[in-house]
Amino acid sequence: MKETPDSAPATYEDLLRQTRRIHQELERYDGITRRQLQEEWKTVEAAIYVALDTTDDESGQVAGRAALDAARQIRARWIPDADDLP
Repeated sequence: MKETPDSAPATYEDLLRQTRRIHQELERYDGITRRQLQEEWKTVEAAIYVALDTTDDESGQVAGRAALDAARQIRARWIPDADDLP
């Protein structure tokens, strides 16, 4: 999975696309149930809302970055070696 480096500018759409790929990866992973994923994903949604409430960034990059960071944390908890996956 190719992800945008932190130093490169990314659009809100790019960040959410990467977040969605992590969600799809977790959906395919046998170690997490659908209900567990739904519960975990609430943190991604919360991160978006918090970021939107605390910034006036019209590009959405702050919210997108918050969502991606939260999704990466979930993936790291459930699939510790996810960075080694193709």
